[in-house]
Amino acid sequence: MPVREDALAYLPCSTVQEFAKGLQIYGPGDPPAGIYLVIEGRVKMSRINDAGIPVVIDILQTDDFFGESALLNYTTDSEQALALENTKVMCWSIADIERLVSKEPRLAIALMQVVVRRGVDFTRRLESFSVEGTAQRLARTLIQFAERMGGGSSGTTTIPPLTHELLAQYVGTSREIISHHMSDFRNKGHIRYSRRGITVHRESIRAWLQLKVNRV
Repeated sequence: MPVREDALAYLPCSTVQEFAKGLQIYGPGDPPAGIYLVIEGRVKMSRINDAGIPVVIDILQTDDFFGESALLNYTTDSEQALALENTKVMCWSIADIERLVSKEPRLAIALMQVVVRRGVDFTRRLESFSVEGTAQRLARTLIQFAERMGGGSSGTTTIPPLTHELLAQYVGTSREIISHHMSDFRNKGHIRYSRRGITVHRESIRAWLQLKVNRV
């Protein structure tokens, strides 16, 4: 099995940049300056569709990289990174990355693995979009975020608060539909939520998903 490289092991500290909640890190008219790393806070990655509506690609937290499109020397006005809360990031220019890779080739492998893992996640989301309903997509999203962001036991995980509007942009539906399904999940005991966070009962919601699959 290939070794999973840690890009942080090969990157020196860079200048820390701070972004207040709601500020754009990069986006239309302001392309990414290089490869970014979340030091503190959370970042919303979006694509702006032809109708001008943001479609959430990912929600990033501490130790997550983003801005990899800069590696291709290809930027698009449809990509946007926004601070979901007061956020700190480091950034390495492409010139810095090229210089570092020439000294330590394993950095290139580590960054490639980051891109590939993100591509695998996108493929799974596309598969879910093509065969599953909104409730199932929301359930998988809550499990995914619980695995990545949460603490607690393997059965119950609490994640930072996510607005229904943000979940709707990620799942690909309206806020009203998300609110309906979130309320239904809460009534079924799969989740609890408040302004302080969302508690996901992972085994319970997985069992519900499995029942849905078995009925198909």
